[in-house]
Amino acid sequence: MPEPIHWQVGDSRVMTHEFTLQELETFAKLTGDTNPLHVDAGFGKRGPAGGQVVHGMLAASFVSTLIGVHIPGHGALWTSFQINWRKMIRIGDTLRFEARVSAVQAATRTLDLVISGVNDASGEVYLDGKARVMMIGERQEIRPSDLTGKRVLVTGASGEIGGAICRALAAVGCRLVMWGRNPERLQQLAQSLGEHAASFHAVDLHDDQQIEAGLAQSMNDGGIDGFVHAAAAPLNLVEVGDPLNQGYLRAHWQVEVAAFQRIVQNLVASMQPGGFIITVLPQAVLDAPPPKMSSYVAAKMGAWGLVRAMAMELGPKGIRCNAVSPGLIETPYVKDISVRVKQVEAAGNPMRRLCHVEDVANAVQFLAGPQSAYINGVNLPVTGGARMP
Repeated sequence: MPEPIHWQVGDSRVMTHEFTLQELETFAKLTGDTNPLHVDAGFGKRGPAGGQVVHGMLAASFVSTLIGVHIPGHGALWTSFQINWRKMIRIGDTLRFEARVSAVQAATRTLDLVISGVNDASGEVYLDGKARVMMIGERQEIRPSDLTGKRVLVTGASGEIGGAICRALAAVGCRLVMWGRNPERLQQLAQSLGEHAASFHAVDLHDDQQIEAGLAQSMNDGGIDGFVHAAAAPLNLVEVGDPLNQGYLRAHWQVEVAAFQRIVQNLVASMQPGGFIITVLPQAVLDAPPPKMSSYVAAKMGAWGLVRAMAMELGPKGIRCNAVSPGLIETPYVKDISVRVKQVEAAGNPMRRLCHVEDVANAVQFLAGPQSAYINGVNLPVTGGARMP
């Protein structure tokens, strides 16, 4: 990841230089430019120039110094240069070179500069022009090389999937900040994780005030290095046209999308490069949605859209945003799906079984860790091959 550009339009740098006979002779020897106008004092006096003239490119080389050392400095690479010679430079002249930023292109890491060379004594302009400079900084590797001690917020931690995710992250040294609606289960999970449980908070994601309070409490003990959104509103199987479906859609949208966005909005202000954001989606966002799950799938599709947008906007800050999409999992969350449907799903899977919560947790652990340092904006199917991208 390159360093951020700190130059702004109007910024400028200045350097002065006095041209000497020794420099002129050295330049002529180095370049082979032995034009008598530059190296023969007698020739210069006999012609209309009235004396020796400093090589124009010798003067321009100090513009190069100004760019390469001062603005933008180390790593600068000229991509274009235009110069106008206004007056002949003589031995003994002292020029004040100035470069001023006229435009910044952050995407290409280039600066447009306005150049001038002014006689330091008389104030006369001897040269002017413009340059475009690319900044080639030393590459900064931002790798989540070690998850030990990283503070990770997990929503839905009192559920089967959220709890498995907490255990998987604790196994690689993370310290978990756990949110859920069931305080008893949160306490049991925290006790089982021991020192890896940083804190737990009963937070109902339907309530914006509880979200804000939970964020304040969670951030009080330290920053958050990663965020896994495993929470979901209760699943209700109803047809699209059912009048109850509108309320179910609002509930899912609040938990899976609005709360997700609100939490990320608060965390990214202080999340450091190398941080990660992961949400849990269903296989249904990749395939045709199953019947009677429109509110759930619609909200999860909205969450997937958010992840993609976050990946684009937060990637330059070194924060990766991804998702996992497991197939059908045998948990209390899907208790209303018939046993027959689950059996058919398992029989048709290439691995002949349903997804386990540990499969999801291991995928999240992978996306949080160093193996996925260049994975961003991905929805990882955890489907046993039932869905192949």
